[in-house]
Amino acid sequence: MIRRRFLAAAAASALALISAAPALAVEGGPAGDDLEWLEPAEGERALAWAREQTAAARATLSAEPGYGGVLEELKSALTASSPVTDIALLGPRAVRLKRDSDFPKGRLQVAERRPDGALGEWKTVLDVAAFAAQEGRPYTLNWGYGSTCLPPENRLCLLGFSDGGGDELMLREFDLETGRFVQDGFAAPAGRVQSAWIDADTVLIAHASGDDPRTAAGWAATARLWRRGQALAEAPVIFTAPSGDATFQFTRVGSAPRVLMTRVIDYSTFEVFAVDGAGTVTKLPLPRSLKPFGPLGGTDRHMVFQLSEPTEIGGRRVAAESLIAYDFDPATPEAARLQLVYEPAAGQVVSSYGGFRATRSRVFFPVQSNLAVTVMAARHGPAGWSVAPFESADAGVDLSVTSADVAGEDVVLRRAGFLQPTALDLASGDRQVRLEAAREVFDASAFQVDIRTARSRDGTMVDYYLVRPRAASTNTPTLITGYGAFGITLPPAYLGRAFGGEALKLWFDRGGALAVAAVRGGGEKGQDWHRAALRERRQTSYDDFIAVSEDLVSSGFTRPDRLGVFGTSNGGLLSAVVAVQRPDLYGAAVSDAPLADMLRYDRIAMGAAWKDEYGDPADPTIHAALSAYSPVHNVRADGRYPPVLISVSTTDNRVGPAHARKLAWRLSQAGGQVFLIEDEQGGHGVSDPLARPDLMALRMEFLISRLMRP
Repeated sequence: MIRRRFLAAAAASALALISAAPALAVEGGPAGDDLEWLEPAEGERALAWAREQTAAARATLSAEPGYGGVLEELKSALTASSPVTDIALLGPRAVRLKRDSDFPKGRLQVAERRPDGALGEWKTVLDVAAFAAQEGRPYTLNWGYGSTCLPPENRLCLLGFSDGGGDELMLREFDLETGRFVQDGFAAPAGRVQSAWIDADTVLIAHASGDDPRTAAGWAATARLWRRGQALAEAPVIFTAPSGDATFQFTRVGSAPRVLMTRVIDYSTFEVFAVDGAGTVTKLPLPRSLKPFGPLGGTDRHMVFQLSEPTEIGGRRVAAESLIAYDFDPATPEAARLQLVYEPAAGQVVSSYGGFRATRSRVFFPVQSNLAVTVMAARHGPAGWSVAPFESADAGVDLSVTSADVAGEDVVLRRAGFLQPTALDLASGDRQVRLEAAREVFDASAFQVDIRTARSRDGTMVDYYLVRPRAASTNTPTLITGYGAFGITLPPAYLGRAFGGEALKLWFDRGGALAVAAVRGGGEKGQDWHRAALRERRQTSYDDFIAVSEDLVSSGFTRPDRLGVFGTSNGGLLSAVVAVQRPDLYGAAVSDAPLADMLRYDRIAMGAAWKDEYGDPADPTIHAALSAYSPVHNVRADGRYPPVLISVSTTDNRVGPAHARKLAWRLSQAGGQVFLIEDEQGGHGVSDPLARPDLMALRMEFLISRLMRP
């Protein structure tokens, strides 16, 4: 107790001193205006500066004594890891985009399904790197089978190729059976695009091109009915969204010739429409307050949604977080079309991100209770919906249905834990068949997973995972990460991308620990947990994260000079905020593809779509809240910040490279040790060990040398 009080008093004193220090002077106009020249991604002056900083960072870090060994270790780990690729059940075949160290861009592969449901030999139908070389462009394949291929045969697919890893996609129609692009098939130039098949000759598409109107975030505001053989510009517009919307989302439902078109007004408010082959647009009588992003999964007859507010369904009040279905059967009376599927019990959380899949007659979804996941199966019958447990996992192991056969009843189950390599099983009838499993690439027996709790500033208890060496007791080098926005949860994963992928093996091999904090703003405890850190309450998320960090120190498990913080995207914002607010608490920080200038985030890349989450900087109350934590505006001249590594891609047109550049500029002006690495390819997912082992080796050398070595 005395130790805890001493540490708390010391932290309070340090925070008071930091808060009293003067912010760096900003010249001319509103705060941040002096750095607007860094905003254009391809701006000549900005790009020249970023290249200069990147060259210096690479030179310094690669010259450190341990870098060469770290890079070779990582390459060996990538070769040994055999990463598992999710498998999609698409009618008579299964499909996967297989990526490994030999083919980092991946190969699109197909296996025929045997009568017993098992898979035949995998055959490559498209080598993405070879296609990119043929086209003379750094293409990557954005593979998402949800509305990519046309059910029930799933032979024809609209493949989206990103030029440099950004969010703008070039579309080409591809035949999985022949392994060739369809001659004179559907094709569209690069742009922000949403598309979904209605039937073999009709696609619903929203494509940002020409002078077509756009949403606030730069996505197309018009939906077109595109017929085979028709020029995209000649496709008739069947719907135009208001310019203030965030974006569209198109979802193909089962094998019925129908697409659900969702107006994403903001990230918590939606309107959903059904579109048929004639281009008829029918608004569905759904509540507007749904959890992201509207439709979650469905059969030919039903589509499932999750409520974010209590709603009356079938004459009764249904709690928020409940799952509801819309019934498309024309024989169902209009008043009975909205149906309750599942109402979570106290302590249960149904995550709206991932894990929702549907077969011909069942809808599968994950339910979490006390950090343990159970996959539930819901079936509609004459008496309505019935729900039963399908498969369960222990706490600390993530379990989900990653694919389902819409023409049958088979599903693919995915299991993974911090210490359990990812495995895919085909569940067919009463049997399960192992399809694929990753190799174990570090000694998991030397580690254990603890679930701990820290008390946040306002008294709220915050859970966190601690993956630690069994022999560790005090002063353990520890990495901590989190997310805390948009209701997103970071589930347990074996060397997961959110934790550094295979690069994390190098940390574990050296006796390091990993902490994952379930801070408010995320979805770990449902919508209320998310809303607790919305807009002007965002500091709550950072208070939670700081509380977990302090708990790791006050318990004696680690100490500040051995505690490193890292995160990506909003997690990159989180790591930057806490490093700026509490530089005394961390020995190093990594901010990957971050937001950082929160007073201008809505004017950079897709930022305008996120006002529901962060708030509108034009609102005085929100402006004050953003100003209080925006990293770019809170770097102090005498802050004595820990070493910071900032990574980003020039082609990141989701968050944009401007935030990373501005953060690096401010920290360098404050005299801190800061490294900016801006890769000119890679998009928002630039930190990919398979595609960029050199970048990830630089990151690991940065962390290992500053947190582990004397």
